[in-house]
Amino acid sequence: MKINEYGVLDKETKVKFDTSTHRSESLLNCVHINILDPIKTKSLGEQRYFVSFVDDLSGYCWVYTMRQRFEVLDMLVKWKNMIEKQTGRKNKVLQIDNVGKYKD
Repeated sequence: MKINEYGVLDKETKVKFDTSTHRSESLLNCVHINILDPIKTKSLGEQRYFVSFVDDLSGYCWVYTMRQRFEVLDMLVKWKNMIEKQTGRKNKVLQIDNVGKYKD
């Protein structure tokens, strides 16, 4: 046990991380989509929701803000068009909020 900078007794625990293995064999093979719950304080543009797209292989992440949760479909279409145009690759699998996988 150790006393931290605030004078509070902390327990130190060692956490062992297993080496990560990617399930994807190429970029955009699997992309994880997370929709964050609304934040209490709106941004200047009155945005309260966030959606993130994370490539399974590279770990590269794109984050977009939205006013309403239902805008996620529009963001997905815009992101998909942009990324396929930039990379010349097609996205194969989407995993949304750990709910399940959706193919094409």
